[in-house]
Amino acid sequence: MKFQTTLAFTFLLLLAMFGAGTVSALYGFTVGYEALKGVKQPEGNPSQQLIRSRQPDNSEADPAENLEFVSERSIIVSVYDQIQAQEKELQKATPTATPQKDAFIEEQPAETANQKTFPLSTSADDVTLEIVSGQLSGNDWLMEVNLQNNGQEAVNFLYNFLEIKTETGRLLSTQMDGLPNEIPANRQKYAGTIRIPAVILDETQTLSLQLQDYPDREISLELSQIPVIR
Repeated sequence: MKFQTTLAFTFLLLLAMFGAGTVSALYGFTVGYEALKGVKQPEGNPSQQLIRSRQPDNSEADPAENLEFVSERSIIVSVYDQIQAQEKELQKATPTATPQKDAFIEEQPAETANQKTFPLSTSADDVTLEIVSGQLSGNDWLMEVNLQNNGQEAVNFLYNFLEIKTETGRLLSTQMDGLPNEIPANRQKYAGTIRIPAVILDETQTLSLQLQDYPDREISLELSQIPVIR
């Protein structure tokens, strides 16, 4: 009789524990469900979505349209010229005694020198390059140039590969403005400007120029002994 009473008590205790556990689980599930009611699962990788949201929509643009080749040589020359310019600025900052010029000696005006020297021109395969003038303007030395195609087919140029050297053979960093990359075969003159930082031309007297078509490089326009008129 005592054994049956103990067994019944144990059974009731287990039943009570099971009921309490079930109630606790249901209560915890209800509380958790209410807490996460407004939370949604993110769509995809959030980091990728953030990157895509910051990028402009270029789905309709052709990535090859804005592709521009950059010459490694041009980058190296540009860095070298910047170093040279900084060194020359430091030299200018150091005061040095300079002899006074004779008051009776008059320098030749730049416009007169331009008229006597320019224009200079060169031609290759019915394509003509003409340097109309060269003069100092602000912090740059400018060469006004014309390109004319008298041939039967259009010619393409990539001006990043324009070579301008000093009389010592040092390659200079340059910037071409105004000229189109494609010169049509219509005998029309297309004007542009070549910019060279004046600070790297302090001791330069003459320049040489070479421009080749791209990508064939079958046409080579070359000029030498271009005077640097200041």
